[in-house]
Amino acid sequence: MAAEIMAAAGYPWLCVDAEHAPYDMESIAHMFRAIESRGALPLVRAWDHAPQTAARLLDAGARGICFPHVSNAQQAQALGRAMRYPPRGLRSIGSGRCNALSPDYRDLADRDVLCIVQIEDMEGIEDAEAIAAVRDVDICFLGPTDLAASMGVEFGSAAHEHALQSFREGCARGGKPSGIPTADGAATRRRIQEGFQFIDMSCDLAFLQAKAAAELDIAMKS
Repeated sequence: MAAEIMAAAGYPWLCVDAEHAPYDMESIAHMFRAIESRGALPLVRAWDHAPQTAARLLDAGARGICFPHVSNAQQAQALGRAMRYPPRGLRSIGSGRCNALSPDYRDLADRDVLCIVQIEDMEGIEDAEAIAAVRDVDICFLGPTDLAASMGVEFGSAAHEHALQSFREGCARGGKPSGIPTADGAATRRRIQEGFQFIDMSCDLAFLQAKAAAELDIAMKS
């Protein structure tokens, strides 16, 4: 229901977080349906880099996969190939919900399914240009919280912000859009002005927590 409500609010795409949330494949497929029913694009964040994981998520109807913890171009190349059918890639051909998306799904998949790699450490920041230049990578995305932890610095510190901008510049040199998560609309506008093009603005859990706390606070004030 949360996925459908978020899609109905007008978000052009929504990402199901299968890395951190306790979803099974049936729940993920139902969320894809809910997102599609309101005209948005269903994406998913995978829990690992296994080709079988990518295949199952794509077969369930994902129109793009975000792979966490990508640190170099070799990893990115392998993930891109896992998402494409032969001869371009290694994805297994079989029956699945995906085949209901289009009568020419195999052609659609190789042209239209997004491979999104998430960079979350300094190795990836330093290799951002090479990662972005990988043919089958469509978008490079940041994991700024894990990046700050890996750097041993505070989130939002000068060193952390410098790494974020270095990532954006590397992606631009490599010819791919750069993405970043944001907490709210104001932060989203700021990041777009900086040149980030793929924005993950907050999530249903954060919206629920914030609104519930705010209304309770108003109700309990004497």
